[in-house]
Amino acid sequence: MADFSLIDQAGQCMKCGFCMSSCPVYGVDHVESHVARGRNMVVLWAENSDIPTDNSYTEILYYCLLCRRCETVCPARIPSASITLKARANRVKQQGLTWTQRFIYRGIIKHRSILARILGSAARLPGFSAKEARPIRHLADFTRIFSRGISVPRLSKPFLSKRLSYRTHPPTGTKARGEVAVFPGCAFEFFFAEVGDNVVSALSEAGFEVVYLDNLTCCGLAVSNAGDVSTARLMARHNIEMLSRFDHIVTGCATCGSTLKSYGNWFPETDPYQSKARDFSTRVEDLSEFLLRKEYVSHGKATSPVTVTYHDPCHLRWHQGIDDAPRKILDSLEGVTYIEMEDAGDCCGLGGSFGITHREASRAILEKKMESVKKAKASVVVTSCPGCMIQLMDGIRRHRAPIEVMHISQLLCGQRPGRLPR
Repeated sequence: MADFSLIDQAGQCMKCGFCMSSCPVYGVDHVESHVARGRNMVVLWAENSDIPTDNSYTEILYYCLLCRRCETVCPARIPSASITLKARANRVKQQGLTWTQRFIYRGIIKHRSILARILGSAARLPGFSAKEARPIRHLADFTRIFSRGISVPRLSKPFLSKRLSYRTHPPTGTKARGEVAVFPGCAFEFFFAEVGDNVVSALSEAGFEVVYLDNLTCCGLAVSNAGDVSTARLMARHNIEMLSRFDHIVTGCATCGSTLKSYGNWFPETDPYQSKARDFSTRVEDLSEFLLRKEYVSHGKATSPVTVTYHDPCHLRWHQGIDDAPRKILDSLEGVTYIEMEDAGDCCGLGGSFGITHREASRAILEKKMESVKKAKASVVVTSCPGCMIQLMDGIRRHRAPIEVMHISQLLCGQRPGRLPR
């Protein structure tokens, strides 16, 4: 049966082609069906049964980073990313998930404790905890560990949940400014635990009592993006129930932040849980957004000067509309000289599992970003997303550039190049 709401949305596309100038995928392959204009038409034809919904159609639906750049330039304000996601969900309804997908999404990613045991065992195996281990991205493609050669950081030892207490108090002498709960995300929990620790430290040093819950689950974006909406909603419900008693939920992961903020849109209007999800989403903030709103003042504890540039994660700039906050914070730090990167808002090309399943296009997009990074002539490229960190690290390694990738929380905590944890 045709989805008439999807037909209506896709049918509103004016076919003007403005999206072609901003789509990172179209910018490297120039395939019409890989840009919003073309994909919207393909979705419309499929829903009207004008074309077969075979594997070729499915491939078109997944040839998208979901960065939302197209939506920022669309005169008709077509929600192209939402159209693509809904079409993916419809495909899952029609065809179901494969056994592997069910096992990964519903058996592993949904259960943080199971995931922790699997990765804990993996960390003890040769290669998995090495400096340049094999690819894993956001745990969405665990079965693709040996694919496509993306270099990722070692698995953390110990994981973040083993490093943090339930409650972290502000340092002695620091004025208490309230309580926040932190949402770590899978990447900080398992791969960037020391950075996750920095996120908590930055908040506590700013005067906040930070609560860390170790019984949260993945934000659910990878599962939702794959079309398994029902499982993603269960994950959202779990996180909402765990965190609903807190007035402020802060995350240092742009991907998790955009996901938590959109939980209210994950539930249909007929679902009474939607109002609770929407209320929850209003209390979620990115680290830089929160600190700036709370009039963060640098304590100036770092002394070594450093020149930095900033890469905007798509999930922060284009999904959440946050671009000034991280720049203002970087400008406020003692010893930090900030240089704006050319095309700082352009996608780095990872896009979750897209970076693995469409590695050639992903790497071509990354090459454009690397040119901007190198032109800035900074010693550090800062970002606010662990996924972007992985992609940028991979690009810098391939280019052998004398540049380090840092999360903004690391600079907030006084770290400088050459002193980063390895």
